[in-house]
Amino acid sequence: MLKWLGGAAKDADAAAHLASVKEMLATLPAEDAVRATQDAVLWLDSAVAETEFTVAHCYDVVDQIDAGLKRHSLRLIDQYLALKPQAKFQEGLLSRAAMSYWTALGNAYLACIERTTDPKQTKSAALAKHMPQWVARAMRAQVMQIKWILMRYGYVGDSYWTTVAQLYDKAQSGGYADEVVDIYGGAYGKGTVRQEFLRTLMLGVSSTGGLSPVRQNIAERAIAHYSRSFVSSSEPQPGCNFFFDLNGGMSPARMLAQPPRDARLFHFGAGPALDEVQKALETIEETGVLPSQLNLNAGTRNDEVTDTLLHLAFNWDKDLPARDSERRKVASTLQVLHGFDGVLTAGGVDATASAPGTGLQETWVVENASAEGYGMIVPERRGEWLQVGVVLGLLPESENPQWGAGIVRRVETDVHGQRRVGIQVISRAILPGTMCTCGPAGERGAPHNVVMLDPKPSRSGYMQILLRPESFTLRDALEVTRTVDAQTFMVMPSGLVESGPDFDRVRFKSEVTEIV
Repeated sequence: MLKWLGGAAKDADAAAHLASVKEMLATLPAEDAVRATQDAVLWLDSAVAETEFTVAHCYDVVDQIDAGLKRHSLRLIDQYLALKPQAKFQEGLLSRAAMSYWTALGNAYLACIERTTDPKQTKSAALAKHMPQWVARAMRAQVMQIKWILMRYGYVGDSYWTTVAQLYDKAQSGGYADEVVDIYGGAYGKGTVRQEFLRTLMLGVSSTGGLSPVRQNIAERAIAHYSRSFVSSSEPQPGCNFFFDLNGGMSPARMLAQPPRDARLFHFGAGPALDEVQKALETIEETGVLPSQLNLNAGTRNDEVTDTLLHLAFNWDKDLPARDSERRKVASTLQVLHGFDGVLTAGGVDATASAPGTGLQETWVVENASAEGYGMIVPERRGEWLQVGVVLGLLPESENPQWGAGIVRRVETDVHGQRRVGIQVISRAILPGTMCTCGPAGERGAPHNVVMLDPKPSRSGYMQILLRPESFTLRDALEVTRTVDAQTFMVMPSGLVESGPDFDRVRFKSEVTEIV
């Protein structure tokens, strides 16, 4: 218990406590968000533990801490998204700090709400007036906890869904679920409890396991923006493609799933938000400018926003399209090397790992396979670097195995903590190579190790190659050399297919249209 929070909250004491909170907030390290949030967790827990506080005073303390930590909570997410997949220690430090803070803040608002039912508390119209804001803030803290769990591809436990169901029930029974309130100050601070509820549920059905952490952050911000257009009903309605059990205890799901027999069904969906997403995509395509109302972080790239909005629209639609190829169940294993350096090693190049653990070989179990890739189980306590967008070297079980390459497209964690991943195969047989620039007088630049996804240009003259980010510009004339036989090809970059945490996948056009 912190001394500045001790004792009963008499009027004079309350003013002194709030002044102490202000002073302590001023001492927080400006550049150390982890330390700042760790201190804030202690203060929040101490405020909740002080049973002699009136509910109004407890809220004032929590509110002041909440406001003072805004910049630090945003800094945590910015620092987290800037990390490379291999930076596991720092990732764990940032994510634990964020989860601890949002959990403590959510519990503090829940405690304030709970104390309003205490017969010893002084009832007043002011308390009733604040309830919509308190419930909305408690709901907001829940969605932030869920966001951080999903960004680490974790499993969102049933307790989170039970809490949001109880908060919505309280708003419904109190008659203020649709009352517009100042949840927080600022241009984006107004909203309703129903909007916060729908925001939480829509995040839960948006298949964020198919997005990188950066795109997950964009998705959460976009969902917050479109929450005003989401629709809901107690009965099945057009646009309500999902359901949620208001009894809690289960995650929201698409209508194809079977609801519990005694469920209190809440139907919801994107509604008009689907059309608004399409308009935003058209605006980006026509103007090259991101819609400012999406309230995204500065520096967010157009392609990241476009990919994320397409992903959301795909998952919010009424019917999911059929798969391009049939999945078949298999029982086998794959040897896996991760990261660009790992794929270089798989291709026969001695890569100098850029971080500890890069390129360590693991054995994964294949659950199913298709023409496009694999569904796999990650061994327990392995794949700590795992996230969507990471490149892998893949060695299947066969009589004449050959290393291929794939990209992680989906990561999910089940209730038992087991991770399942979806891998898209981008090459069944990779080859090591080198690439260098070619000057107008025939001079050659320094060679770079690359991974050839195609052994030679196709009949139309194209081939794809993996290389380190920004190794060359898209204007360079280049020479690629196949290591196994020193065969060279003169190529020009044709386009960037995709970028990952430590690689660029580039399409090249060869001067020769057919290689025998």
